[in-house]
Amino acid sequence: MNKTYLTMDVGGTNVNAGLVDGEGRILARRHFPTRTGRSQHDLTIDMVANLKELASEAPAGASPLGLAVGLPGWINYEEGVLVEAPNMPGWVNVPVVKIFSEALNMPVRLENDSNMYALGEWSRGAGRGLHNLLVITLGTGVGGGLILNDELWYGSFSSAVEIGHIPIEPENGAICGCGRRGCLETVASATGMSRLGREWLAAGRPTIYTGSPEDLNTKVLHDLALEGDQMALAVFRRAGEALGMILTGIINLLGLEGIVIGGGAARAMDFIEPRLWEILSNHVVVTRPERIKLLRCQLDEDAPLAGGAVLAGRL
Repeated sequence: MNKTYLTMDVGGTNVNAGLVDGEGRILARRHFPTRTGRSQHDLTIDMVANLKELASEAPAGASPLGLAVGLPGWINYEEGVLVEAPNMPGWVNVPVVKIFSEALNMPVRLENDSNMYALGEWSRGAGRGLHNLLVITLGTGVGGGLILNDELWYGSFSSAVEIGHIPIEPENGAICGCGRRGCLETVASATGMSRLGREWLAAGRPTIYTGSPEDLNTKVLHDLALEGDQMALAVFRRAGEALGMILTGIINLLGLEGIVIGGGAARAMDFIEPRLWEILSNHVVVTRPERIKLLRCQLDEDAPLAGGAVLAGRL
């Protein structure tokens, strides 16, 4: 009988939990909101209840052997504590491993959500067969996970690959959610692209968009780009340029063979990729640019669950 594991990806908006087998197949899942006004304690109770339900759905003789929890924020890996999750009020110094291991009577691994996503795409998705790659997500922010020599890279402070906070316009750029100015997130995240669009509207520049600035998001921008709208095309070109410059530096530094791009805003890659690839082609020097694999995610929201199964299998 194939082994099974519980995995859970906790975001600022939703929780995605699954019962996953050793091959990364999702046998059952639960999906429920995070932001419902509940305290950290109440939300944790809800999580435990859903995980117990998933465990009860395991095939006979294949009870889950462990749980992997992915959370956004800074983690103390040695103690299994979530130090802080900026987009989840009240989640400060939470002993995640202790809470869930006691509630479920199984070993628990706490991991950064971007790392779990990267591990999933590397092991079961677009990055299969690659040994050195960066996986980035274009969502509310720009997240990243790095695989070097077939292992997740944590750096000296267990908080590496904060790619979204590499500065691209440190003097005159927009204020980022982290409080600093001109981070990559300010132009290449879904939030940043929407901001660029609103600035375009405020300047009265040409566009076919007639809706409210507050309703402008990457889905709307994508639909506009399909119609050839100048604003949308310019926004995606700027995002591609910023990503191209940052990724060029990372490739030249580490000699990566591949980049996997996912997240909600990645649906607009048809319009982001041309400028991104133009930058890579002109500035990558460690190898012939055509040897670099620029890939789109395959698993999307299932990537953290697949990555979690890999981590839980190591407990």
